[in-house]
Amino acid sequence: MAPPTGPRGGSNNRKPTARASRGGVAKHRAATRTDRDGDVSMGAPISGSNPPTGPSGRGTRGRGAARGAPARGSRTSSRLAQNLKNYIGEGGSKHAKTTLKILGVKNSKAASNSDGGVKGLLQFIERKADKDKKIVLGRGVLDGDYVWVKANKDDVSSIMHLNGYQYAGAPITIEETTEPFPTGTKFSKDAADTRQKLLALLAKRYNAEQKLLDLSALGTDDILGNLGAVGSQSLAEKSFRAIIHVAGEQFKTAEEKRQGIQSVSLARNEISDVDQVFTLAYSLPHLRRLDLSNNRLATFSSIAKWKQEFRYLEELYLVGNPVTGVADYAVQITQWFPCLQILDGNIVRSPQEAAEALKAMTPQPLAQLPSNLRDGENNVASIFLRSFFQLYDHDRPALAAQFYDAESVASLSATPEPGRDVEWKPYMKYSRNIQKLGGSRNPAVVQRLFTGASLIAEMWKSLPATRHATLDQPELWIIDCHTFPHLADPSGHGFAMGLMINVHGQFEEADTTEELYGTRTFSRSFILGPSKPGAPHPYRVLSDQLTIHKWTLRAAGAASVPVTTGAPAAPIAPVAPVVAAVPVIDDATRVQLIQELARRTGMNAQYSELCLSGTANWNFDLALQSFEEQRANLPPAAFTAPA
Repeated sequence: MAPPTGPRGGSNNRKPTARASRGGVAKHRAATRTDRDGDVSMGAPISGSNPPTGPSGRGTRGRGAARGAPARGSRTSSRLAQNLKNYIGEGGSKHAKTTLKILGVKNSKAASNSDGGVKGLLQFIERKADKDKKIVLGRGVLDGDYVWVKANKDDVSSIMHLNGYQYAGAPITIEETTEPFPTGTKFSKDAADTRQKLLALLAKRYNAEQKLLDLSALGTDDILGNLGAVGSQSLAEKSFRAIIHVAGEQFKTAEEKRQGIQSVSLARNEISDVDQVFTLAYSLPHLRRLDLSNNRLATFSSIAKWKQEFRYLEELYLVGNPVTGVADYAVQITQWFPCLQILDGNIVRSPQEAAEALKAMTPQPLAQLPSNLRDGENNVASIFLRSFFQLYDHDRPALAAQFYDAESVASLSATPEPGRDVEWKPYMKYSRNIQKLGGSRNPAVVQRLFTGASLIAEMWKSLPATRHATLDQPELWIIDCHTFPHLADPSGHGFAMGLMINVHGQFEEADTTEELYGTRTFSRSFILGPSKPGAPHPYRVLSDQLTIHKWTLRAAGAASVPVTTGAPAAPIAPVAPVVAAVPVIDDATRVQLIQELARRTGMNAQYSELCLSGTANWNFDLALQSFEEQRANLPPAAFTAPA
């Protein structure tokens, strides 16, 4: 099958003269970066030494193109770049974006601002989202009650924790959405004019019957030439991103776009690296046919960025690129695209082979294996877990006294679901989620690592009441246990054998403070080792890591998870709470406590407040005890510099 073709624009057949060129704007009297056909160069240096030529004469570059082209002012190019940037919304970033909807600005004091409070809101989010990382949001749009904005996908988790924060006197709600970004926004006159011209370009280059978007030889296009959109490499790349963005907007859903554009031609654009047109892979990942013929792709590395993209690509044309002469060219390219069946018009796979290659590249879910308890003949893990969860549900202080000692370490990690802050509130105060806290530089990372049975028991008191199923219901548990050699023997003689136990399950939860009753999934990892002489139990918990997962609502009084204790199962609602009351302390008293703790311990105000507001719940004696137990783990930054 021949490469897909289509109309190339109104001036494709005209040859440029020395006085004028459609290939771009001459800068500092240097030659415009177009070939003899007027094709735009996306990769050649601006000063314009002759690039390497491909196997096809159509990809070579003319020496005399546009030397005398009339220079457009820098203000024109800058204005065009800004128009394209405004239209794209994110300055043409090729990185993955997520759309966010923010509710609450209309109820804030900033609503009376000229822009409805949008600018101030976005600045607030950028400032508060992550103190260790710069967050940059896209252009915000106020549409109805919501502010719409796009953010880098990697930044979304930091932004979402601002859910429920107060902005200008009103709480804000942030949610991710897959809804289309509002298109009824008002652009500047220049941006609106640019948009209309790009729509006209697409109208003449889209073939609905072939489902082909023909973007070949963009340097010869009258519309882009009149816009001055290809006068530099930067403008050419931004123009391409804008074209792809506008094209995608013409479809209401992702499925319509997938069906509407199945072929794209980027032939004869002097592309030297697919990074220059990378946005195509992000916007049209399900392309079936792609023509990159007669460009300047010379090595595998110039194409490698698309190695994991276009998984459904069936036909690819690279003829006329130097890379086709590299050894093992066909083998390498075929391996990169699992569904590829035709390369440069030659069959390289059958449909059946393509289906198998795609399946091999697609990640498969790991098999869920039954519980695996490898803990010797004494069933230590089984006995421990039965005792642990029974005591955790009914007598947490006794649990801490029986299995934990002064060297035991415990931590908790929670990642709240968007829009469900209340259900996660009891855990977030103690959560040691590194992604949320920003790494070891945050003092809370140290403060939320609980060492010693007393501190661990105090932390447990503040967590909601729970009820776990018994181990006699294996379908509700996944448990793995492995021996853990070379633990230091507490007697001081050599090494001892320990156990690592990983548990995945669920429990019923009663938060009587908020009157919330639900079921929550969890993971918990223990390291057990021999106890010190005189301990109440022959082994102890050296490490306890609890990770809290999804919460599901259960109506108060609903039947609980069945248990086999010999007594009738009771609803979760009547379970006695183990939540410690938090004393009501005014701000002045808090300041006095912080100052006194700082004076007694030498810690600075920030660490003193963390110590008081943690498991101590503003109990001064408990805060002092916490300090003594954590003193060895505190960094130098926790203490005030000597005068």
